[in-house]
Amino acid sequence: MKKSITVLSVCVLALLTACATGGKTTAPGGLTLHGAIEQSADKIAADLKAKSAVAVVAFESEHDNLSAHIMEELNGALFDRGMVVIEREHLEYVQKELNYQMSGDVSDESARSIGKFFGAELAVIGRLTDLGDIYRYQVNAVHVETATRGSVARLDVANDGPMQRMVAALANQKTSVRVAKYAVTEQTMPQTATEYLNKGIMYAMRGEYGKAIAEFDEALKLNPNLVGAYMLRARALTASVSRVTEVGENFSGINTISTGGLVTPEQTRIYDRVIDDLTRAIRLDPNNAQTYSERGDAYMNKGDFDRAVADHTEAIRLNPNNANAYNSRGIAYADKGDIDKAIADYNQAIRLNPNNANAYNSRGIAYGNKGNYDRAIADYNQAIQLEPNDAGTYYNRGLAYADKGDIDKAIADYTEAIRLDPNYAGAYYNRGVAYANKSDYDRAIADYTEVIRLNPNVAEAYHNRGVAYANKSDYGRAIADWETVLRINPNQAEARRNLERARQLQGQLRR
Repeated sequence: MKKSITVLSVCVLALLTACATGGKTTAPGGLTLHGAIEQSADKIAADLKAKSAVAVVAFESEHDNLSAHIMEELNGALFDRGMVVIEREHLEYVQKELNYQMSGDVSDESARSIGKFFGAELAVIGRLTDLGDIYRYQVNAVHVETATRGSVARLDVANDGPMQRMVAALANQKTSVRVAKYAVTEQTMPQTATEYLNKGIMYAMRGEYGKAIAEFDEALKLNPNLVGAYMLRARALTASVSRVTEVGENFSGINTISTGGLVTPEQTRIYDRVIDDLTRAIRLDPNNAQTYSERGDAYMNKGDFDRAVADHTEAIRLNPNNANAYNSRGIAYADKGDIDKAIADYNQAIRLNPNNANAYNSRGIAYGNKGNYDRAIADYNQAIQLEPNDAGTYYNRGLAYADKGDIDKAIADYTEAIRLDPNYAGAYYNRGVAYANKSDYDRAIADYTEVIRLNPNVAEAYHNRGVAYANKSDYGRAIADWETVLRINPNQAEARRNLERARQLQGQLRR
C-alpha cells in the first residue's frame, strides 16, 4: 500500500463519529486509534512542564487525510493536557521555508529545526503502519535544545470494522474544516513566547507591521533563543519600509520591489536591524537556508552586493534545489553589473522550477540590459502567462517595448500595470515619457502630476512636466516646475538652463 506522510498540513478534517475514534480505549487485537492517541499524549505531557510548547511536525500513514486527522487529534489531546500547541497552519510554512519534503521520513534533526523556529521544547513525529490484523502506532518526541529523545510510544491499534470504516471515510473525504479551539485571536492575552509569535503572524498578515513587530519583541523577551521571532521580526521590519507586492500565507515570505541599493537613511537603519535579527537567527540555527537568503536580500537592498552574493551562495549550498535562491543570487549579480552570471542563475532557477514567474521576469530584465529586447519580451510573456496579475512584469515589458521603439505597446503595458497597481509611480512616469514622445503633452502632464502626488520629491517628474508645459508654451507653469527641481536638487544643470530659457521666452511673450 502506498505510504503518505503529512508534514505540517494545513487542512484539518471534520470530526468523525464516536465509533471511529471514541468509545472504549481497547478493542480485540489492540487499542482504538483514539485510545492510542490519548496514551501517547499522556506520555508526552508527563515529559514536560505545564504550558510547555510542543510542535507535532509530521505523521506518516496510508494517506494524507488520515495523517492530518491523527495530528489534529494529537494536538487537541496535548492542548487538553495544558500544553501550548504550535498551530499547524503556522507550522506548514516553516516546512516550506526550510524545504523539508512532504514524503519520506522526517529526521530528528529536521524536526528540531522546525521546533527551534517556534521555540518548542519538544518536536513530535510519528507513524501509523498497517501490519494486517493490527496497526502499529508509533510516536517519537525529541527535545529541541538537547537533541535527545524524549518519550516514545509504540502501541497496537486494532484493524477492526470501525477502524476500517474510518480509514475509508478519510480516504474519500474531499472537504475539510478546521477545529480552532487553540487558535490565537486579537483578544487573546498571550502568556508564552509562542503565543506572542502567533499573534504577531496574525497582525503581519493584516499588514499591521508595527503591531506585529511589537508582538515579536515580546516573544523575544520571554525567549531570546526563538529563531522564528528573529526571522519574522526581520521580515516585518523589511515590509515596513519596502514596497510589498506579495505576502505569503501565514507570513511565510514577502515579495518586495528591490531598491537596487538606493535607500534613504531611515531604510538603511531598518535594514541594519533586519541584518542583525537574521544574523542572530543564523547563530541559533546555522542550517536554515532561508535565513541566509533573506539576509542576502537585506544586504542587496542596502547596496552591499558582494555580501548579498555570499549569503545567497550559502543558501544554495545548504539547499541546491531551491530555485528562489538562484533567482535571488541572480538579482544580486545583476545589481553588481555581472549580467552573464545573473542569466546563468536565472537559467538554473527555471530548470529547477519551470513555473517560476519571478525567474522569467528577472531574466527578462537581464536580457533587456544587454539590449536583447526580443528575448526580454519573450521572458516577460512567459512570466505574465504564469502570473497574469503581476504589475511589475507588465511594467518591465513596457520598458522593453519602449526601448524597441514600439510606444503604443509600451503605453498599453504601463496602463495595465497601473490598473493592477494604481499606486505604481514608475508606470505613471514612464507612461508620461511615452505620451510626451507622441507629443501628447496633456496626457504626459497628467501622468507626471500623478507621480508627484504619489511622491512629491521626484525631481525628474517636475522636470519632465516642465518640459511638457514648455512645449505647450505654458512657460509660467514650466518655470514653477523647474524652480521646484532646483529646490530638490540645486545641481540639476539642465533644469537651470531650461529655467533661464523659459524666463527669456516668457519675457518675450510679455513685450
